[in-house]
Amino acid sequence: MNSHAFPRRATLPPELCDQTIDYLWDDIESLRACSLTCKAWLPSSRFHLFRNVRLRHAEDVVRFRALLTSAPSIAPCVRKLSLSADYGGATPEGSPQEDDAWVNGAAELLPLLSHITTLGLARVRWHALNEETRAAFAGVFKGVRQLFLFEVSFEASRDVVAFLSGFPMLQELYFQAVSWKHDSPSPFENPDTLHEFAEAGSMHLSYLFLDPKSSPTLVTEWLLKHPEEQRLRTIQLCWRELENTKAVGDLLQASGASLESLQVEFPAGISEDAVLQNHLSLAHNTGLRSLHFGGLDVRASQAFLSTRLFPWVTVMLSQVRSRHLQEVSFSLEITSVQDLLALDWARIDRDLSRAEFHGLMVMFYVSCEREGLEKDVRREIAERLPGFQQRGTLCISCI
Repeated sequence: MNSHAFPRRATLPPELCDQTIDYLWDDIESLRACSLTCKAWLPSSRFHLFRNVRLRHAEDVVRFRALLTSAPSIAPCVRKLSLSADYGGATPEGSPQEDDAWVNGAAELLPLLSHITTLGLARVRWHALNEETRAAFAGVFKGVRQLFLFEVSFEASRDVVAFLSGFPMLQELYFQAVSWKHDSPSPFENPDTLHEFAEAGSMHLSYLFLDPKSSPTLVTEWLLKHPEEQRLRTIQLCWRELENTKAVGDLLQASGASLESLQVEFPAGISEDAVLQNHLSLAHNTGLRSLHFGGLDVRASQAFLSTRLFPWVTVMLSQVRSRHLQEVSFSLEITSVQDLLALDWARIDRDLSRAEFHGLMVMFYVSCEREGLEKDVRREIAERLPGFQQRGTLCISCI
């Protein structure tokens, strides 16, 4: 029989198949179809299908346990694990009560998930978990590089520091609405216990997010006491502790030339003298590329009006020494166009018009209470920045 009578079946290179499946990483239905196509496509499809696992209640834990029992090869695919509890009722004091007891049931699964690099915890009372559960989590912490904490509560401030110190490889920290029942003596002031929180392996944070519902001072002090070199490339913080803005300046100085992106928001009422006294300088951040000033609510700031609003903005802007700066943005909230007159436009225009900022992109995101002000807002801002417009690009967006 002639061997050329039948055409030979074409076979795609495995790497091409893998690239095709990788392209579908967020298309669950297509990934499911790929996993059923042939045996060769199953590993890549399964990797993306189970890369991100979210457990929300006891039923999720039961189903996930059954899945790992029937297919143990799925466990190494899990890279991101999120445990998101919900509120179930209220405490005797009337506060929301977390329904997080089911998290203890997930403890036996944690030793199987040895490849987790991202961990998310939401509405979990860390102090209420069983000791065995906390120990099981500690085993997972060692490989985590990205940590999301949302409405997680602790017994004492010391417990927060101990918790964060359990992540030796941490690179990104999102610290949102984290709380503790009471403040405990700072472990950094006791030389006998300082080493317990300072020895955090090779941790080098590159991304830090601190929201106003948490106390950012504790995290900042923990970072500053860390013996390793600071490598923060992105800082996003909303600072509400007027009495301790110095910690922000210390963090900026420690970040030095590594810092590339800064998003900062201070409360209404912070004075220019407070900024200067606490040395909130950007002079050390010579690698800064992006700078965003948020929370500039003129309406909430009227009670603090002296000569000009938001002096911390103009002070920090004047202290920029980076020759790599590419964009500066401002988020404003106003009631009328007249509110814009409260800003020190002459000083802002002078700082943005510096020769080293040639080609800079400046963006204003303006939230207006009343409709129909877009044209007037754009004209008012553009007229106030004549010097800058000769050197850079101005974009104004009304929300």
